[in-house]
Amino acid sequence: MEPPSYEEASRQPPAGVTETFTFSPPPAYDASLPSPSTPPPTYGEAVGVTAPRRGMRTQTVVTQPQPVPVLVPSLRDSPALVRCPHCHHLVTTKVQYAPGKAAWCLLVCGFCLIPLMVRGLQDAHHSCPRCETPLHIYMR
Repeated sequence: MEPPSYEEASRQPPAGVTETFTFSPPPAYDASLPSPSTPPPTYGEAVGVTAPRRGMRTQTVVTQPQPVPVLVPSLRDSPALVRCPHCHHLVTTKVQYAPGKAAWCLLVCGFCLIPLMVRGLQDAHHSCPRCETPLHIYMR
């Protein structure tokens, strides 16, 4: 006995299957669904913000946190915000770099003049830009 052809097999249900499934088509989309009578509230209405009237300007207030001054003994090798102990103003320190002990030690060890020009080997001299008083020296 020869097996059935593809067309014949596709027309007949497989052997041993007695259940038949019938699928109903999906419901038609029509206007029977209830539509909301009013549109949803706007964001401003939902959070309680009233919209400005026409012709009125709105102002935006932006606040930034106040800078916190650094203690003078904790100054490192970059400018920082401090309260000058001499003139009592809140200032950003003026920094001047000068070769420190680390640069001179490397110079003596035979590295030519390069250690005197490398900022990472120089001491940072902090001073107040208003009263020119020396505040701190960060030594390397």
